[in-house]
Amino acid sequence: MLVCNEVWGGNRPIDTPFELPGVNGWLRSYPSDGGRGGDVHYLSVCGSGLLSRMSLADVAGHGERVAKLSQSLHRMMRRHMNSPDQRILLSKLNTELSEGDGLFTTAVVVTYYAPSRSVSISYAGHPHAWYCRANESKWARVQPAAAQEGSQLFDLPLSADPRTRFRRRTFRVSPGDRLVLITDGVLEAPSASGEQFGENRLRALLQDLMKQPPKDTVARLAGAVQGWSAKTGHDDVSILVADFNSGPRAPAIWTALKNRLVRPLAGLWTRPKPATPPA
Repeated sequence: MLVCNEVWGGNRPIDTPFELPGVNGWLRSYPSDGGRGGDVHYLSVCGSGLLSRMSLADVAGHGERVAKLSQSLHRMMRRHMNSPDQRILLSKLNTELSEGDGLFTTAVVVTYYAPSRSVSISYAGHPHAWYCRANESKWARVQPAAAQEGSQLFDLPLSADPRTRFRRRTFRVSPGDRLVLITDGVLEAPSASGEQFGENRLRALLQDLMKQPPKDTVARLAGAVQGWSAKTGHDDVSILVADFNSGPRAPAIWTALKNRLVRPLAGLWTRPKPATPPA
């Protein structure tokens, strides 16, 4: 299992578990042609080990331009990892992409603060996240916060307009709750008649798979999308399933100090083991 300091990439397949403070899950992303695609993923933890970030992005295109954009996304996300407000990240990304290649990009960014079990989600023209509370077993899309009156440029895809502003939806979670992020390759998978996979099928599958571990849930969802689609490789598909757990038990200030100070110093106090003499 990958215990994250950072997991990021794009343009190539990935199928892996991940673990963040207070979160464990599974990520699967596979390009439409099996080798190179336009979906980008990023998972990371801030320097204190208390703030986690999960993100999926869908770039309009493939190949080297997407690889270049993936590096740009990674650089910006890393630079703003310690900021608790992901709207700053999206605004910076939007400005940079608007001034650069102008690749049309959608994104969803999730910030999780484990000590208070607080989740914050923002969108840039991306399919909504899905969320289910363990004590309710009912799935719902995570809608963005209400827009201010008179404002129209909210949550547009990155590079669509440099004036775009981004909202965030914040709520608290409990152990056992589940969050799912997808790209539009899931919802828009076409059948032989042209009917899309759609939200209703996704919701029904999520309901059936609620008790399954993240790995099995991702595999079943991906299999259902591939089985539904009459067109092999119709689009890039990314699925992230995250389960929330009890998380760090220590007080937040002690956990932060330990991660920033105690662990690095511990390496200075550890004596190296003597070399084993040759036989």
